[in-house]
Amino acid sequence: METKTGRQPSSFAGKVKALLMRAWRERWTDIQWGVQLKRVLASTGGDPKDLPGILFSEILVHQALVGPNPNTLILSFLKYTVLSQVVPPSAAFNLITSFDDLSKPFCTLGLIDLAEAFACNLSFTCSLDSSLTLCKCLQNTLHWLMLCIHQSLQMIKDGHSPPEILTIIDSASMAAQKIGDNTTVQALLYVAMSEDTDKFHDFEQTKVNVQGTLSQLQSDVVPGQTRLKVASALKSLLKVQELALPTQSVLEVSHLAICPTVNGLVSLEAILNPTSDIQPFVEQLCVTEKLLKLNRSYLYCELFRACFMGLVDSADSQEELKWAAFTYLKLPQVLLKFNQQSPGQDFGKELEQGFDLLLNSVPLLDLTDVRLNCEALLQLIHECMKYDLLSKPQIERLLTRRRNESAKPAKNSQPTTQPSASLILRAESTVTSILKTLEEKVPYDRPGKEPHTLDADCSKNQDALMGVLCQMLSGKSFELILAAAAATGELQSFATKLIKINEFAKQSQGEAGKAAQTRVLLFDISFLMLCHITQLHGMEIFSQMISVTPEYADSFFIQWAQRCLPEDGRYKCVDNYSGTDQAKVDLLLSQLTRGDEIKQSLTRWHEICLNAPFAIQEVLFAWEHGALGSDNVKVILERCQSRMCSIPVVMSAWLCSYMNTVGDDAREKPLQMLQRLQVKINSPDPEIYYVERSHLMGIILRKMVNDILPTHMKDMTMQFIPPNSVPSEVMEKCLQGVMNKGWVDLKSVHTLEQLLNLCGSDWFCDRAILHMLSSNRLEDLTQALGLLFAVFHLDLEHITLSLLLHTVPKLLQSADKQQLLTDPRGYILAKACVLCIVAAQTARSVAGKASMSHIRRGYNKRSRKEMELENLDEQDSRPLKRMKTMEPQLTLDSEGFNLDFLTAKDDGEASPVIDTKDPLNKALANLMRLMNAITHSTMISPRTSFIVAFIEESIKCGGQYSQYILQFIPPQMLSQIMKSIPGVFSNQQIVHICDLSNITGRKVAAKCVCQNSKIRQD
Repeated sequence: METKTGRQPSSFAGKVKALLMRAWRERWTDIQWGVQLKRVLASTGGDPKDLPGILFSEILVHQALVGPNPNTLILSFLKYTVLSQVVPPSAAFNLITSFDDLSKPFCTLGLIDLAEAFACNLSFTCSLDSSLTLCKCLQNTLHWLMLCIHQSLQMIKDGHSPPEILTIIDSASMAAQKIGDNTTVQALLYVAMSEDTDKFHDFEQTKVNVQGTLSQLQSDVVPGQTRLKVASALKSLLKVQELALPTQSVLEVSHLAICPTVNGLVSLEAILNPTSDIQPFVEQLCVTEKLLKLNRSYLYCELFRACFMGLVDSADSQEELKWAAFTYLKLPQVLLKFNQQSPGQDFGKELEQGFDLLLNSVPLLDLTDVRLNCEALLQLIHECMKYDLLSKPQIERLLTRRRNESAKPAKNSQPTTQPSASLILRAESTVTSILKTLEEKVPYDRPGKEPHTLDADCSKNQDALMGVLCQMLSGKSFELILAAAAATGELQSFATKLIKINEFAKQSQGEAGKAAQTRVLLFDISFLMLCHITQLHGMEIFSQMISVTPEYADSFFIQWAQRCLPEDGRYKCVDNYSGTDQAKVDLLLSQLTRGDEIKQSLTRWHEICLNAPFAIQEVLFAWEHGALGSDNVKVILERCQSRMCSIPVVMSAWLCSYMNTVGDDAREKPLQMLQRLQVKINSPDPEIYYVERSHLMGIILRKMVNDILPTHMKDMTMQFIPPNSVPSEVMEKCLQGVMNKGWVDLKSVHTLEQLLNLCGSDWFCDRAILHMLSSNRLEDLTQALGLLFAVFHLDLEHITLSLLLHTVPKLLQSADKQQLLTDPRGYILAKACVLCIVAAQTARSVAGKASMSHIRRGYNKRSRKEMELENLDEQDSRPLKRMKTMEPQLTLDSEGFNLDFLTAKDDGEASPVIDTKDPLNKALANLMRLMNAITHSTMISPRTSFIVAFIEESIKCGGQYSQYILQFIPPQMLSQIMKSIPGVFSNQQIVHICDLSNITGRKVAAKCVCQNSKIRQD
């Protein structure tokens, strides 16, 4: 074996040298040389890429450079041999770049011409070398040309240069420029940047050295023409950096009157998320700003415009305080957060420009002033001034312009009611004062006491606490305080202190007289307040409190609310009322039937609340069986109302749960009891604040029982889906109204939220997308997408999963839905997918956990999608039916999920680190596999153009956003698309579709760039 491999090169070299001698003597043409050479290679055997081809190139170069001048005939033979694909070009490139003897200038010039001929005339699509090898060879060749220029300039600088040295500089510069101007070469060099970072760094350093050395030489030493050629070469090589794709807008909204996405996001935040932290909302705005490529001042203007439109829309409605709280309390905090996150920008100037843009909407500002009976813009600017967001000269200029341009009518009289803006601003200071008072009366972190415990000593401050709580119950004070506390992020702190008061007051310490009565009232009022807060903002308000201090999870109110309190029309199981002491129930029942007073000094009030449902159960059953008459029941219920307002609340909660489990024929008497508990009675004692307590109790009971009432008795104020209506018709009408307006109004927000809760994310996403795609004009489609992108933030995570797993696959696989994928509908749908994916992924990363924390409140019932997510790892999950004509599809309950199909691993390369349990990752992988199957089909259809548009829109996101989506593209998918539709992607797009950080991505990128070389020149 050793003899054979040792003789073959020697024998082959002899044949080549003999062939060269014969060609020299007979002056063969290139064609004659090629014919004879192939005979020699055929007689030798083996692949030209192997040893014979490499050795042949080495022999020719060595023979051509024997003397001081190159043998042009042999160089022409080598040129023909490489360009005719007889031997691999990499062998010739490597030999050229290894030559560094500038003492033979004519040989250097010959090699420069040869390198230019190879690089500019090479067939990238039919090369014997791999595409990735060509990348490295081209980079090495350009590096060698720069080294020739630098060494030549250095020789001139040192003063011992031959006369031909300027010719080398000119020739190398023109060769580098010509090679660098080739767009295919530029793309391959971009790939080579990631292949070997050390070599690329050396290449960049050589260019810097050339520029530096040239600048040090006098103009009379190096002619101007030579300097221009070197500069042109360097400029051409800089074009590689231009392949870095600039971030483009996925959705263009600058032509619309208002930005529907920002307007919709603000509406959802103000109406549905009044208690949420501002950071997720700021992140939503930042993502929207990047995806839509919005100017920061324009973004501020749209925020202000959305707030004023909301204030006008909600005037004299139940949501007016929410909008006022968001506009004047939360929005300045949002602006402050923007200021903190962008330290390098001139925030004050951008904010001033935003207000300037808003001042162009004079009719809107005038209408807002009239509806709110105040200077709305003036109030907002003053709130911004509190945070030092604007300087005094800026404020004066803005207010002067507003006064000069205002066209509203003059006021004839003073308004009869105070403006909501003024009320909410005053409520903010009231919240601060109340929290400070409660902090003093209900200490948390006093020295010598364990912080954040439930055993604070409130016994010395009962009267003061009583005064604070009762003052809050008067008029609309409590609603204002809750709205202000929610907007300023203090609602949770406020609820925490109420929990502490309720825990303190639930058990008597043996007091008598007024002290005992005060303790009863403290328990009753704190319980009612906590019920109202829970009805308005859901149990989520206590979740963070429990995570910080787990002791609160055992508090009476939280335990009772979790088990018994109905929430958003969902009644708890009647079996949750269990584990009571029957003797205590009998005692309470006896007191209610005989009218005996409850001994306040020895009573545990939380036990009264736990036993009251069973007492009312006995009364109900006795009434149903005729043991009690309706008059007796009425007296018992009145006694319940006269004692404590919390007792009717817990009784009503049980009655609602009971009615929810029985048929219509058994609901009559429980319904009468509920109605009786809502009837106001005369105050038994004016000094115990009964009117205020009963008023709050009435609000709680009306909200609690409304969903269990018959249709004709329900309060339809907050019911936005009419009875007996078809949800699809309601959805269609609502979306059509939103599209006609161009923005999401208050009624539409509630309607869409209730439809989503009623029908689920799959149905909701299907209807919304089909409505969007029903438009024909591009402008209408763009506006519809902007609105739906905001609406999808109702439940972004699940709607995005529905879009990727349900809606889009159904459109791609349904033959009768192909017309919905024709452009411009197809690429608008692609934009929708990309927008939702990026927004959902960003929200998840901000939340820092598997599920998003910033979603609409209250709707905690598990949807089908949520149950699928919870069953990801169940071993006994039944696999869904799979299409026989397509590749197997991943589903949310797929077992053994992996992403090996995404990378063709070689050279020991590891698989990418991807969370295989993340449902969004699985949904994206599922969609990509379906797309891959479609691209391998035998027909080009609108489905194919949708896939192309999806990839193009993903690229536009730029940075981590596009990388997240494109990492799931199977390697063979890109090549297959380019085979089906040649030239569909530019070289610039190709290098950003592929992940150049791994070798597989670089191979795919280089292959596709070479495949693209004869189709399009960018």
